[in-house]
Amino acid sequence: MAGEVPSVRGDGYGAVLRIEVVGMVYKSPEYAAFISDQLFDLNARIVGNDPVPAVEPWLDDIYHDPNPSDHYLSRVYRCWNYCIESSEAKYVCLVNSDMAFSPGWLEALERRLDGSTLPVSRLVEPGFIRPGQHAIEINLGRDPSQFPFASWNAMAADLSEERVVSGGLFMPCILHRETFLRVGGYPHGNVNGVSGDKILFDKMSEAGFAHVTCFDSLVYHMQEGEMRHVE
Repeated sequence: MAGEVPSVRGDGYGAVLRIEVVGMVYKSPEYAAFISDQLFDLNARIVGNDPVPAVEPWLDDIYHDPNPSDHYLSRVYRCWNYCIESSEAKYVCLVNSDMAFSPGWLEALERRLDGSTLPVSRLVEPGFIRPGQHAIEINLGRDPSQFPFASWNAMAADLSEERVVSGGLFMPCILHRETFLRVGGYPHGNVNGVSGDKILFDKMSEAGFAHVTCFDSLVYHMQEGEMRHVE
């Protein structure tokens, strides 16, 4: 696209930043270091969601929730809304702190941006929670300090398929910022048993963006990493 930074990597924002990767942490220095180390060479930002002081060395930004006594899901969705509202990029890629990324994961998502897609990665999960649509159940553990990156990268290369399928899970995802804001972003929590993620994706679909999973964007997801993590 003319006038835009053509790559997801780079040392400058240029006139228009095409993609910003944004992750969220709140209490675990191990997960903060884990996600920060993986994103260091991207246009990335780590946002603290009412963070404890121990994670502040890894933060680029801090979100203070206006209602800190609310249910944690409400606070999480409000923070994701902040992450996108405060971005200067055309697209924002949201990631969780308990994710391990394979080589080329972000480039595979970016290749599918055509103005009418909402691309997500294919997750590999340990199975403590039943994996969702298109996910693969393989247990590589849930300890960020002991994560086997060499084994994971080799496994991801074997699992990768250069194809796109309809539907899938919800993160990592690349969202068109202007459309996200126009449809109202995430709701402040689940609504009538429907997850806030699905509600957002349904709204994005109504706005003309098709939810697709990229089978060559492999990401390992530890499942409820910070929530279950004990220092």
